Amino acid sequence: MTDARASRGREAPQKPLLGGVWVLALFALPFAAAGVGIFLLMVAPAVYDWARMQSWQPVAAQVESATLQSHHGSKGGTSHSVSVRYRYEVGGVTYIGQRAAIHERPDNIGSFQEQLGRRLQGAQKTGAPVQVWVNPAKPAESIADRSLRPGLLGLALGLAGLSGGFGMLVLAKIARAVWSGHSAKPSSQDADHIDEGAFPWLQRAQWADNRIRSDQRETLKTAWFIALVWNAVSLPLMALKLPGAWTRGSFVSFGAMAIFGVLGAGLFVWAVRAALDARRFGDAHLVLDPFPGALGGHFGATLALPVPYTPDLVFLTRLLCTRYEKGRGRGNDEDNEQELWRAEGLAHVQPQGDGVAVSFRFDVPAHLPASGNPMAQEHHGWRLEVQSMTPGLKFARGFVVPLYATGFTSSRLSADATQHPGLHALMSRELSDLASVQALPGGMQLYFAIGRRWAASLMVLVFGAIFAGAGWFAGAKGAPLLFPVMFCGAGFAIVLGGLYELTNSLRVHIDRQGLWTERRVLGFVTARHQARAEQVVGLRLKEGGGTRSGASSVANYRLVAQLQSGARVTLAEGVRGLAAARQLMQTVQSRSGYTALDGA
Repeated sequence: MTDARASRGREAPQKPLLGGVWVLALFALPFAAAGVGIFLLMVAPAVYDWARMQSWQPVAAQVESATLQSHHGSKGGTSHSVSVRYRYEVGGVTYIGQRAAIHERPDNIGSFQEQLGRRLQGAQKTGAPVQVWVNPAKPAESIADRSLRPGLLGLALGLAGLSGGFGMLVLAKIARAVWSGHSAKPSSQDADHIDEGAFPWLQRAQWADNRIRSDQRETLKTAWFIALVWNAVSLPLMALKLPGAWTRGSFVSFGAMAIFGVLGAGLFVWAVRAALDARRFGDAHLVLDPFPGALGGHFGATLALPVPYTPDLVFLTRLLCTRYEKGRGRGNDEDNEQELWRAEGLAHVQPQGDGVAVSFRFDVPAHLPASGNPMAQEHHGWRLEVQSMTPGLKFARGFVVPLYATGFTSSRLSADATQHPGLHALMSRELSDLASVQALPGGMQLYFAIGRRWAASLMVLVFGAIFAGAGWFAGAKGAPLLFPVMFCGAGFAIVLGGLYELTNSLRVHIDRQGLWTERRVLGFVTARHQARAEQVVGLRLKEGGGTRSGASSVANYRLVAQLQSGARVTLAEGVRGLAAARQLMQTVQSRSGYTALDGA
């Protein structure tokens, strides 16, 4: 089996893969160029002109000619532009102006062009003077309307962000993959020429010395990059736009720009916290025992941390095996991940110098796949996560670790992390925070109250409200109908999902005679299920999404009863972590006598 797995890792030659990478790069480049082009040609010049025109002086002008021009596209759409010629006098000198507005290209966003054209045409017919704006340093430069038009600007920013963001993201992933592939090669230019059967863990620079670095550096770089780019765009716009919006009483524009500012502040806080976290805990390294981790043997490791020792320190550890598949193109460009196996346990903490040594060990089944070449189209990877469960100590790190079919065992780590004596108590506290569990003769009762995950539900509500608000704002400012329909529809759907999560409750009664469940929303019954004991095939855990916080990823699980009819009845939901889910299932199983099915 080991040889077969190794040979599969060598099937895809490196040159075709690199060729595919460059084809993908050529595909992404136009998107990136389009986004940058839209920003440089439509957004930046308009904002620059608007900013410098704020110091221009109002002057009365006489309109000599004004035309509202209609432009009919090949697909039936009609856009408008304004052509104007006006005469004004500055310092006794007469000047001719011909610029109507900041945005000079024809468009059909809202009714700005029509209103401006009619206003100037009316002034031409009546001979009434109009106010234009003149550059005092260069009187020959003037404009009839210096409005920035938030609707058009927001649309251009959205297109630039979507197109450019997609292209830049793909190009960044390609650059990172190519760089990682080259840095991981010890000498050869072709990764397939490395002998995967002869100590492959020594061929990877990040593993070779058995001092494995976490991915905190990448998290820190990503946080600062996103925060700086976002604020570099949003802060100048806010500085230019917010005062005027407040003065005019345009609270919709003020609120929309304020949301961008709040998001930027949140991103900046995220980046600062990541930097402080990195400074506090340093560049933590993982030392494996055995090295590498062994399929059919042990995965053990020790992590030294600059944390003062106290007896109440608790660190939860997770070992995960994941199958990765890169998009192959031809309509399948998405990268896919499938978790194959995970184990959770508690580490043993001992004082070491001025800090602590966090040690743990897992027993790893022999049938699982070994670590693969990350440059391959399809490969398997192993990841270790360490997370502090001690109040007041926020620590989480993730490590990409090597596991191969060596059968090695640890020389000094004897205790299995999944059997740690404190794990049961920790998981019991996790479950008590989620649900009320009451033991009954021959069974048990569970009650999942309203608002049991209120913080996560509120985040969903806020996210949905931002989506819906952005769509409403775009529609109010004259964006095409597609934008408000898409954004408002998605936002309202997210809000409804958040409200459901926040306001639903679940009551479960299960014993040796059968089961009964009742779902309520805001106290109103929405569903009931009942089954006799002979109708229940068994109990099964189902993974239902998860949450990620920094380097820590926690899967959420449902406990379901499988019925003979094929239906499934939810007995518990939102259980965070495999260890807690298994503990709950074992408790239900022992109290009710139902069988645990495969996959549980």
